Amino acid sequence: MPARFTRIVSSGLAFGPACIALMMATSVVAQDAQIGAVYRQLSSAEAKVAKALSAKDSRSLSRIGSELGKIIEAALQRRENGGSVSACDMAAHSLAFVAVSAADGVISKGDARKLLMDDAMAAASDFQKDMQACDKLAGKPASGHTSVGKALRAL
Repeated sequence: MPARFTRIVSSGLAFGPACIALMMATSVVAQDAQIGAVYRQLSSAEAKVAKALSAKDSRSLSRIGSELGKIIEAALQRRENGGSVSACDMAAHSLAFVAVSAADGVISKGDARKLLMDDAMAAASDFQKDMQACDKLAGKPASGHTSVGKALRAL
C-alpha cells in the first residue's frame, strides 16, 4: 500500500509545475488581450479628442474624459490588487487629462483659460510619450501621436 501511495503523490506532484506554467501563460495571454483592447480604445479616443478640439466641443471632450476614466479605474483596481499599470493605462490617464483640461479651457476666459490650456499641452506631451511606449507594448508600429498636440496648438 505505501508503494501505491508514493506513486499517486509523485504523479500528482508532476502536474504542479505544469499547472503553474499554464496559469502564467493564460495570465500573459489575458494581459495581452487587455492591452490590445485598451490600445484600440485609446486610438479611437485620440481621434475623437482631436476632432472635438478642432470643433471646440467641450461636451464631447468631457464625455471622452469620462469614458477614459473607466480604463483608469480598472488600472487603479489592478494596482491595488498587486498588479501593474501599463504604459497604455498611463496614456489613457494623460489623454483623459488633456480632454478634461481642454474642455474646461474651451469654456473659460482669460488667465484661467491660459492655465488650463498650458496644462492640456503638458498632458498632450505626456500622452505622446506614453502612447509611443504603448505602441511598443501592444506590438504596433510606432506612430507620432501628435494630432492632439496639433489640435491644441490650433486653438
